[in-house]
Formats: sequence, structure tokens, C-alpha cells
Amino acid sequence: MAKSEDKTMEASHRKPRIPGLLMLLPFFALSFVYLWLVVEPRLIYYTMGTILSDAPQFATGRAFLSESLNAPAGLLAYASGFLSLGFYCSWLGAVIIVLAGVGLTELTRRHLAKAGLPKAAGLAALPAIAMFLLYGHYRHPLPMCLAVSFGLLLAPLFEDLPARRTPVRLAWFCLLAAVAFWLAGSGALLTLALMAVIHGGFGRRDWLAAAFLPIGAAIAWTLSEYLFLISARQGFIAWTPLERSATVGLGLFPKTLMLLLYVFTPLAAMATHMVSPLLAMWRRKPVTKRKHDKDKSKHAATERKRFPLAALARPILAALPVALLALGLYFDRDELRKPYVLSNYYWSQKQWDKIVELAARLPKSKSNVFVNHDILRALYHTGRLPYDMFRFPLVPEAILLTHENSESDLTQLKLSDIFLELGHVNMAQKLASELVATKGHPSAAIEKLAWVHIIKGQPSAARVYLNALKEDPIYRRRARSMLDALDGGFTADQIAFIDRIRPSLGDEAAGVTGAEPVDQTLTALLRRNPANRMAFEYLMACYLVTGRVDKIVENVDRLGDLGYARIPTLYEEAILIHYGIQGKGAPPARLNISPDTLRRYERFAQIRNSMGPQNQQAAFNLLIREFGTSYFFYYSFGRVGLV
Repeated sequence: MAKSEDKTMEASHRKPRIPGLLMLLPFFALSFVYLWLVVEPRLIYYTMGTILSDAPQFATGRAFLSESLNAPAGLLAYASGFLSLGFYCSWLGAVIIVLAGVGLTELTRRHLAKAGLPKAAGLAALPAIAMFLLYGHYRHPLPMCLAVSFGLLLAPLFEDLPARRTPVRLAWFCLLAAVAFWLAGSGALLTLALMAVIHGGFGRRDWLAAAFLPIGAAIAWTLSEYLFLISARQGFIAWTPLERSATVGLGLFPKTLMLLLYVFTPLAAMATHMVSPLLAMWRRKPVTKRKHDKDKSKHAATERKRFPLAALARPILAALPVALLALGLYFDRDELRKPYVLSNYYWSQKQWDKIVELAARLPKSKSNVFVNHDILRALYHTGRLPYDMFRFPLVPEAILLTHENSESDLTQLKLSDIFLELGHVNMAQKLASELVATKGHPSAAIEKLAWVHIIKGQPSAARVYLNALKEDPIYRRRARSMLDALDGGFTADQIAFIDRIRPSLGDEAAGVTGAEPVDQTLTALLRRNPANRMAFEYLMACYLVTGRVDKIVENVDRLGDLGYARIPTLYEEAILIHYGIQGKGAPPARLNISPDTLRRYERFAQIRNSMGPQNQQAAFNLLIREFGTSYFFYYSFGRVGLV
């Protein structure tokens, strides 16, 4: 009986252990669902190059690959750009992110095991949790994850070197450090050096480990200054949290996540090296033989069954990463974060109805100038701008994005797009050209330049840009379609688009005057083409938000020529305000103001005039309920009255 029990125990010890990553399968599966259905990586794809201005680009061809390899972290940027193409499909983007997290987790687990913590799969998932939470902020930490992973991958190549002679080890470290800096930048080099210091200095008590960090810094400085011909500062901060573009606009929590992605593995390995000797001493027990040892061994299996807490350890450890991810999502939620990028996605797809639907769901207390800009554009395309402009949160600078002293990449691309549609073609060309010059290969700007030259009647120049656009695997089909259209003819919608803009073309020799006031730009476009309905509605919107009701009255006679059957509601309200403050009484009968608008104006004036110290708040709340989306309210109080 005893022999059979011993054989059973031996057989159980021979069974292979469940791999640590298999224990984390539920965590990675749930992370995939969250990334795919909640974050939606396709939204991140359409932020690359604009909102995420330094996201790596990708193009096919030897020239782009050669250019990438001639810069530090060139291969990292090339690989990241290629993998980022998968974000075009949300499910594929989620797969790429999760696989990157799996790789980072496994590398971290192996380093912790080497430091003396073999069962640390749950702990090793922390950098992956940080990366997934950063994607919830619509950041793109994939290049940084790959840089850290590359450094962790190179570290064992140095640690497992058979040769123990100091010159050989120094030479081998210098070679690996140079390769890490060249292929994956300072992030990989720093990770490699830190792991070499920790495993060598804290693990084997090797005095040589103290030299690895200064040697790594010297290699980065030398390669930056003399090989890649960039400043040492640029070389040191590239693809690290020290790079300002990586953390601009981030709060304290996401900045901490970014830092955790880099420093967790080295710090955890160092702590393990320092604590593991103490744990080993504490676990060591004196071995004394007693007469009843044999009896204890017989009942050992039975006693284990009486204590099921050990069996709960694995499920608890498996659930810990899921719980940490859920807590991070709960305490870091933001109502406007996703609508911001979702609005940008709808804008890029020209899905104007979707933007209007999104606008109705936005939190009333928050606004974003780019979302406001998209909403105004969507209201124009759905025919609702002169009617519903004040139904949504409004930032006056959103009309033509005049909120920045120095135009960001996103502003340049959005302005290039709207200026092209408004007929300010030279300005659209200028802004798109600047993006191409500074960003290298932003496909949306290249496509915009192709359209500029098509509208200007310069097909040869358009072909140059379309052939360049073919190097982007995502835009390739669109570029080929436009090249075919240049030969065989455009569709009816494309012809209508071209014919609508061409009458607004100005004198190309005059060039671009620069950042003149919004009303001057729109007035010039109307003077050039009086049938430019978009320029007219945007000019009237500019007059509304600046309170220039006299200009609304001056331009109301244009409505008939532009195809309006009657005066839109917001213009009627502005006309009534103008005649009211001028003391001229009712507007002329020829304007044919709606009786309903007249009644509403009288009702608004009655409540507004009744406001006093005693009932001010009650009257104000009543005005918000009845007139919060009207121009009456906006003109009187300088804001939209949303409840």
C-alpha cells in the first residue's frame, strides 16, 4: 500500500507544470475583447501622424527601409509602423497589442525567474497591464513596448556568455549595446544595461557590472554624434518616456503607466535579487528525525487535502491581473476621451450623420475644440448649421481652428481639408505640403495634394503624389482608383466636387496671404465665388458667435441667390435682436420673419426683462429650459444654454 502511494506521488511530481502564461490566458482573452470592442484600435490608426504626431509611419520600397535603417531605432520604427497598419482593422490591432503584451510578460517572467522568483507570471503581467491602459488613453506605446522587449531579449545573450574573461565580456556588451541602440534606440539600450547591472551586480556580485551603465551612455553618445549625426540629447531620449511628444497632454496616472512600462522589470528583478537570500534563509528548517515521521508521511496526502487554500492560490493569481486592469479602467475613466478620437475617425470617413449622433451624446459640461470643429462641419453637410448650431457645446475658435499660436499637425490636416472644400485651394496646398515636408509620408496629406492638383487641372503633378500614395498598403487601392480615374474619368460625385471648387480658385501667382481673420478669409472666398454656399454659412456662423448681428442683416439678401426658400431660424433670431437693440421696432415685412420666431422672441424678452435679484436664478433656469439652444440665449449670456 505504501509503495503504491509513493509511486502515485512520484508520478505526480513527474507531470509537467502548467506554463505560467497559460495561467494568464483569461486575462489576455479579456484584454483582447476590451481592446477590440471598447478601445477599437482603428480609431488609433486614424490618429497616427496627427493627434499622435510622432507615431511611426510605414511605406513599402527599399528607399523607405534604407532611410529607416540610417537612424537610431530605425528598425524599431519600421517594424512598429508595419504592425500599426494592422490597427486599420480593430480585431487585428487588438491581436497585435495583446501579442506584444504576451511577449513582454514572458520576457519579464523569465528575468524574474532568473532573479529567484520562478512563480511570478501574475506579477510579470504588470507592464502589459500598463500598456493596455495606455491604449485606453488612445496612446500608441507599441514602439516603447518593442524597445523594452528587445532590451530584455538581448540581456540573456550577454548573461549566458560562456566566456568569463573581462575583456571578452566588455567587448560583447559593447557590441550588444551598439546593436540595441541602432535597431531599437535608447529604450532598448537602457533596458539591456540595467538588466546586465542587476543580474551581474546583485546576482553574481560581479564588480564589472558597475561599468555597464556609463559604457552604454558612452556608446549612445558616440553613435549619435559621429554616426547618425544627431545631438546626443536626441539620441538619449528617443523612444523613451523622456521624449516630450510621448507624454504631452497626459495626466499623472498615464505618465506613471508609461514609466512603469520601462522600469518595472529592472526594479522587480533588483528587488528579487535583494530579497531572495533572506527568503531562502527564512525557509531553511533544521532536519530532525523522529519516530513518528513514517506515520506522518503516510498521512501527508490526506493532510494536504484538508487545507484547500493552496488550491486557491493559482485562481487568485490568475484573477489578479484582470482585477488590476479593471481597477485601472474604473478609476481612470474619462467621458470625452473616446468621443474625441471617434469624432476624428468619423471626420476622416466623412460620416457626417455619425458626428451629429455623437454630438447628441457628448457630456454637456465638457468640450473640445476639434470635436466642435467636426460638429460644425457635420451640421453644414447635413443642412443644419443655420438651425442647430447652438444645440451643442461650442468653442468660437472651432470654426477655423484659430485656438493655437502654432498650428499642430492635426490642425494643419483638418484646415487643409476644410480649406480645400471652401475653395481656398492655395492654402490647402500650403498646409498639406508642410505636413509632407515635416512628417515624411503622411498619406492623408499626400492624398490631399493629389486632389489639389486635380482641381487645378495639373494631372501630371497629381500622378506624382498618387504614385507616392501607392507605397502605403492601406491607401494603395484608393491611389490606384484615382490614377484610373485620371485616365478613364471620375465618378459623378467626384466631378460635382471638382466643379464646385474650381470657380473659387484664386490667382495662383498671388500666393497665400497667411493667417488673416476668419471673416476676411470667408468674405474673400464669397467675393471670388458668390455661389459658395459653404463659405456663406461659415461666414454667418462667424458673425453669430462674435455677436455681429448687423452683419447678419447685411448679408441676408444673399439667401435667395444661394437657394434658400426662407430665412433660417438662427438668422431670424439675429435679425430680431438687431432691430430690437437699434430700437427700430419690427423688421421689414420683406424679410418675412416666421410668426413662431416672433412669439419666441417676445417670450424670451419678457422673461429676460423680469429677471431681478430675487428671482434671477429661477428666471435663468427657465430661459435655459425654453431657449437654451437659441441665439437669443447665446447673444444674451455668451454661451450655449445646455442642461
